[in-house]
Formats: sequence, structure tokens, C-alpha cells
Amino acid sequence: MCNGSVDLVNVAIGYETDEGIRTEGWWTITSNACSQVLQEPLKSAGYYLHVADGFGEGRLVGDITLCIREEKFVVYDGDQCWQRGLIEADFFQIETGGAEDWTVLLSYD
Repeated sequence: MCNGSVDLVNVAIGYETDEGIRTEGWWTITSNACSQVLQEPLKSAGYYLHVADGFGEGRLVGDITLCIREEKFVVYDGDQCWQRGLIEADFFQIETGGAEDWTVLLSYD
């Protein structure tokens, strides 16, 4: 993932597993820098991304709601966030077309 914006961003990712949707975070990516978010080859045709600025404000609008935490996390199942003591966050979907390697360039005003 590459951050083409002028702001530091924090990224969380979600994807389908045999145990359900897994969300995990955080990766901090400084302005005009890249970071490898997942170390293994991609296995899913689609991934979900949540991008927040250094103040925790969402920077990109998505139409999928999944669960996150403020601190580093790994969470399974994206529903009933509040009941589980988690935070609801908007994620947007990235279609990888089944590729094992994919780069996302974040840029916004």
C-alpha cells in the first residue's frame, strides 16, 4: 500500500477467511511512502480497506461496515461491533481479480 497523500495514514484491512471476515490493523504509512500490509500472497479476490488520518478520522468513504479497535487488533466477524466492545468503521472494497500481488495507491485532497 502506498500513501500518495500529504498526511500520515493508518490502515486497517479486512478479508474473507474460513473462519469468517477477518479485520486487522494498524499499519502506519507516512506521506509519500509505501508499506507491505500482508506478507503472504493474496488469496481472496477482494479485500476491504479502512484508512484513517493521524487523528483517527476516516479519510475514504466505504459502504461496508466492519469492526475495529483503537489499538492494534485482529478481529473475526464484522457484525455486532458495539455488543462486542468494538468500533464500527466504514471500509471500501478493493477487487484484486485473484492476483497474488496488488498495490493500492492512496491519494486524496
